Amino acid sequence: MKDIGRRLKYFRQKLGLSQLELSQRSNISQASIARIEAYKQKNLKTKTLEKLAAALELSLSQLLEDPAMIKEELSSYGAPRMLPVMNLEKFISVKRPFNVKEKADLFEPSLSHDQRAVFLIAKGTFISSPLIKEDDLLLIEPNSQVNDGNIVLFLSNKENAVGKIFYRPPLYILQPLNKETEPFIFTEKERKKLGVRIFRISEVRKKY
Repeated sequence: MKDIGRRLKYFRQKLGLSQLELSQRSNISQASIARIEAYKQKNLKTKTLEKLAAALELSLSQLLEDPAMIKEELSSYGAPRMLPVMNLEKFISVKRPFNVKEKADLFEPSLSHDQRAVFLIAKGTFISSPLIKEDDLLLIEPNSQVNDGNIVLFLSNKENAVGKIFYRPPLYILQPLNKETEPFIFTEKERKKLGVRIFRISEVRKKY
């Protein structure tokens, strides 16, 4: 189990995917992926491994066979630190990064490297069950690079949503996870005018 967890994390990070993004690709819950990578998943089924391998564009044997040059960890994690938790209104109102903690409702532990990282409480249009339910915590990492196909927090003068972002020059396309919300399309020139801000979501932490 430990070797499988290590390899899964290696191949996932090699593709630049978060656990949440791999969950979306494979239809395996993020919680299960986290348990596998932490060597805590019991009774791991072959079907689960096949779905994960396909999502990583690997054969099952590639996922199960230890790569010759695999590293135990691609990045060194320090001790968990407490990140601020807040609602959307407070997050938007923060003008300077060092003011975040002052506006926090509470704090949650995380291994995020991003010094500006916060947990946002899911409400309203951010909810897209079963992936995101009311009061789940969304890990927002403002310093993380946003890539094509990432799940993001999208803020603008007209729309706030959680969805997948795609860039098809000259257009940006946001496909909200909430199916009741229409796709949002804009150009690079319109981005500043519309007040668009995009933040990568690296984790959905389920409500306890």
